[in-house]
Amino acid sequence: MRLRKLIATVVTGLCFCAGAMAQTDAGVPSESGASTKTTAKSSKRKKASKSSKSSKKTAKRSRKKKGGSSSRKALAVEPYSGTDDGEAPRLAHQAPAPGVRGKPLNVAAHVTDADGVFGPVLYVRKKGMGAGDYVLLKMIPSKIVPGDYAVDVPAALTNVEALEYYIEAWDMAGNGPSSVGSAEQPLFVSVEEEKKVAFPSAPTNVTIKPKGAPPAITHAALTQAIRGKPVEINARLVGNTGVQDAAVMFRHVGEKDYKALPMGNIGADDYTATIPAAMTTSDLEYYVEAFDRFGNGPARSGAPNVPYVLRLTEAGPPPIASAAAPLSVHKRVLDDDSDNTVIGLGIDAGAPGGAGLTLLVRPLWWLRLNAGAAYNVGGFGFRGGITLAPGQWTVTPTLNLDGGRYLSGDVNKFVTVTDANARALLGRTTYTFATAQVGLEFGSQRWFTFYLRGGLTYVISTLSGTDLTALANGNLGAGMTAAMGDAKFSALVPCASLGFNIFVY
Repeated sequence: MRLRKLIATVVTGLCFCAGAMAQTDAGVPSESGASTKTTAKSSKRKKASKSSKSSKKTAKRSRKKKGGSSSRKALAVEPYSGTDDGEAPRLAHQAPAPGVRGKPLNVAAHVTDADGVFGPVLYVRKKGMGAGDYVLLKMIPSKIVPGDYAVDVPAALTNVEALEYYIEAWDMAGNGPSSVGSAEQPLFVSVEEEKKVAFPSAPTNVTIKPKGAPPAITHAALTQAIRGKPVEINARLVGNTGVQDAAVMFRHVGEKDYKALPMGNIGADDYTATIPAAMTTSDLEYYVEAFDRFGNGPARSGAPNVPYVLRLTEAGPPPIASAAAPLSVHKRVLDDDSDNTVIGLGIDAGAPGGAGLTLLVRPLWWLRLNAGAAYNVGGFGFRGGITLAPGQWTVTPTLNLDGGRYLSGDVNKFVTVTDANARALLGRTTYTFATAQVGLEFGSQRWFTFYLRGGLTYVISTLSGTDLTALANGNLGAGMTAAMGDAKFSALVPCASLGFNIFVY
């Protein structure tokens, strides 16, 4: 076999040399008019070259527009209903430091736009591969710095000497893409071998127990999709020691080797990856695998020798989940409340409102309803209200509106009165109140928060005319009487309170 390859190589080389010599001989002028003909041919070749370059530039621009459009379609953009400034987003990027072979490589960018940012998207491939071999990775927004986005290139893609990549971003109105690098002129980052540190070997009589465990994978297998369309594969990955290097391993039916398609986190324990439309030309086989952050694994749904089979048709329904799958995982949107706790208990105390014990219900992630009992030392009552929390941060500002009524109250606990009529009047004190407060809540909006609030309370009370008449007659001289009706009074006073909320379901 090696001898055949050697002979074929030698024959190919001789043919190439003979062809080159023939072209050289044909290029030598054989008569005096050859110079004039050569000049004319050279002029024609220059014009053809300019025309060819112009056509190539036009083709590149066309390919770029088509690529941006397909990337946005692959990511399932919802229609934009806001204003459109007509400008693409501003995209800034600093090249990452050289990566470590077999380790994730972080790539970051800063993107801003008045219409909001869609994407950005990182396209990455092994250096020297073709334009159709880029892997698409959606960059994740920072929870700390607005406009910062980043994504980890999985370790499965960094077992090479170098990577080529470029970044594109659009605004929510569809303007763009803004980009750094391009498919034809990508950016470059080298990947180096990890510097190994020699550690003393462990004693032979010591048993080393691995730390952590691979994550559990729940995946609804896809059995059918449309040929030539992107295919989204979702899975839920749950692990006590984190999730790392989650990937969809896929190949065309009949191929030997699998290709790795990294999965991105879309919130909580949900991960997703999209097989590009260019790869959905024939039936596919795939499985899902992931490790924990200590390298334990891989955990798998499907296996290399028993993969899921995805049949591709010319036209038909969207991807169908297998009936045997226990869970269907869907991509989240910004107002998804599936991970929010909704039932809780609140305890608070303050002045002049007293203390309260309330049941909390959260129908929406930004709205809480409360109702329960109130006590202000003088007596008991009831109250209810709402709390608006515009975010789910460690420190969250809130607006709280409450109202209630104290049904019984004995103010004699706080004053010393000897007059029996006055004591009777103060012993039956009731009032209605309404409170508006702003405050700060500290902690997790899903489980436990401690809060401080301040604001104003409006109080209105009615004193019985019978009790007032008895009090007046008791203090008038002999032979004098008075008749009085009910008396109402109101007041607007400052208030403050502190307390905590515990959500249990």
